[in-house]
This record gives sequence, structure tokens and C-alpha cells, in this order.
Amino acid sequence: MQQAKRWVSAAAGTAENATAAAAAESSLSYLKGPAFKRNRAVRRWLFASSGIVFGVVCFGGVTRLTESGLSIVEWRPVTGVRPPITDEEWIAEFAKYKGSPEFAQRSDMTVDEFKWIFFWEWAHRLLARTVGVVYGVPMLYFFARGYFKGRGLLGASLVGLLALGGGQGALGWYMVKSGLDPKLLEERKKATVSAYRLAAHLTLAFSIYAGMMRIAFGLANPALGAFKGRLVVQSLSRTACGIMFGTAITGAFVAGLDAGLLYCDDFPWMAGGVFPPDDHVYVLQPAWKNFLENPPAAQLLHRIMAGTTTATIVILNGAAMVYKGTLPATVKSALRAVNGMLIVQVSLGFATLLSFVSIPIAAAHQAGSLILLTKLIRLCAVIGSKGMVL
Repeated sequence: MQQAKRWVSAAAGTAENATAAAAAESSLSYLKGPAFKRNRAVRRWLFASSGIVFGVVCFGGVTRLTESGLSIVEWRPVTGVRPPITDEEWIAEFAKYKGSPEFAQRSDMTVDEFKWIFFWEWAHRLLARTVGVVYGVPMLYFFARGYFKGRGLLGASLVGLLALGGGQGALGWYMVKSGLDPKLLEERKKATVSAYRLAAHLTLAFSIYAGMMRIAFGLANPALGAFKGRLVVQSLSRTACGIMFGTAITGAFVAGLDAGLLYCDDFPWMAGGVFPPDDHVYVLQPAWKNFLENPPAAQLLHRIMAGTTTATIVILNGAAMVYKGTLPATVKSALRAVNGMLIVQVSLGFATLLSFVSIPIAAAHQAGSLILLTKLIRLCAVIGSKGMVL
């Protein structure tokens, strides 16, 4: 009799799990039909805009790695779209660069070499300007057609992203100005931008990109039914996404301080140990400043953050295994994408150090951070989607 009861109870539990999973999966095509053409139009616009932002970030990374960011010494938001064309224009532009602190430290540079670094900074700025057009013009159209009527928060978020984009241009020039300061020569410092301003510039770029992607994914995914373990999996997904974002920002300090060039010949160790000696890490007061201004400490912090991101995703996978019986297929698929990209990104991080910061590999590592963040944003969107219909 007792055994029969256990069988009935087990069967009921299985049926309940199957029902929850079915409810979660029943609306997979909910936002894919012709009735949701507004969703489709808006998310395509957001995906296109975020794709250009992705390109801006990648070009910015190459600009930093090739030390091209100080090649344009003026901020001309409109007329700067057109690059020098004639020999006379190139000579005039090169003459402006010759007045910068960076040229004083690279005085053997030729015009042809200048053209190379100018290209990267010019392309970076041109793409950034393109975002404003590709994002701003369709947004006005969608508002005019009433796409966001009754969606005050969504509308405010979209306008806010446009405002952040405008602020990003000003912040970019504020960053560049820090590398054009004549005091750098007086203090015998390398002509380079402030690591703080570089990190702020990257943080804002990542924030704009993440905002676009989160809204776009939210318009693409149906609402999931309740499933056992949702709160745990959702909390861990959000935590992993936040830590990954922080890891990318610590990478900006590594780039700004040229900290990636340290300990390359000793990898995976740092001066022979898991952690570098205290006299490498703690050279500034107060102690926290070391992780933002001292290259060995900055690399250490980036490694710790990367390890924490990896550990959090491993724990997330453990939770997914516990609740695999009720975990919707869309969540499983999104998590597999996260896992695959995590392996790629960790491998790129190792390769960046082992290659002594080879430009193609280091650029791929920065792009990889944005792709991994994208996969995590999508996972969060799939779990948390409310099935918004415009």
C-alpha cells in the first residue's frame, strides 16, 4: 500500500513538472507571427544599432592597442567626418599632431606612419557618429507612429540611451584631452590618456550596448511560464552578468595602465606565485588606489574578477543541473551559448598574455568580453521576459 502511494506521488510530481515545462514552452512562437511586426521592427533597429556600437568598441580597442587614440588633436563633431585627402591636407593635419606631447615622444614618425594611426581614430569616431544617425532617426519615426504609446518606461529608456550616446561623444573627447596635456612632458610621463577616463568611456559604451540588447531581447522573447528553480537560476544569471560587466571594466584599467604586458613570461603565475608579492601590489596609499593606478595590482584585480565570473557561471550550471527536469529548453539553449563563449573568452585571455599582448588576439579578447556579456544578457532576458507586445 505504501509503495503504491509512493508511485502515485512520484507520478503526480512528474506530471506537475511536465505541466510546468509545457507551460513554459507553450508560447515559444508567441512573438514570431505577423501580429508582432512592431516588435520585429523595433528589435531589428536595436540589434542594428547595438551592432554598430559593438564595432565602435572593437575599433576603440584596436585604437588603444595601436596607440592611435591621440592622432586627432581636435574635436570637430561635424566637419571631422571628412578625413584629409590631398597631400597638403595630410601635411597640415600632421603639423597639428606635431604639437602634441605624444609626437614629442615619437618624433621620428613619418607622414605615412601618421596616416596609419590617424585611420584607426578617425574610423572609431566615424562609427560613433553613425550610431547617432542609425539609432536616432528610426527612434523618431517609431515615436511618431505611436509604437511606444502607453509604454512610458520603455520610451524613456530609449530616449535615455540616445542621451547617453551624446554624452559618450563628449566623454570621449574629455578622455583624449587627458593625453594631450603638456604637463605629461613636464612630469616625464608617457603621453597616454587617463586610465580613469578610459574606464569611464568603456563603461558608458558597454552600458549603452547592454541597454539596447536587453530591450531588443525583451521584445523577441515570449513570457515563460513558472518553473521550479526560476528564482535561483534567474538570480545567478543576473549575478554572473553583473560580475562579467565589472570584469570588462577592470580590463579597461589593465589597458589604460599597459598592465597586460606584465608577467607574460611567467604565465599562469605572477612573479612566481598565484598572487604577486606585496611589494609589487601595494605601492600606493590608500591601498585601494593600487588596483586602479598600479599595473601589477590592476592585472591581479582583472584576473580575480575573471575567475569570479567563471566560478559564478559554473555555479549557475550546477543550479541548472539541479532543476534540469523543469528548466525550459530556451533557457538551456541560452545557457549553452554562455558556456561556449566562456570557454572561448578564457582561452583568449590566456592567449593574450602568452602572446605578449598581440594586437589581433588582444582585440579579439576585448570583443569576446562583449560577446560573452551579450550571451548573459540574452539568458537574463529569456528568463525574465514578460512577453512585451508593442
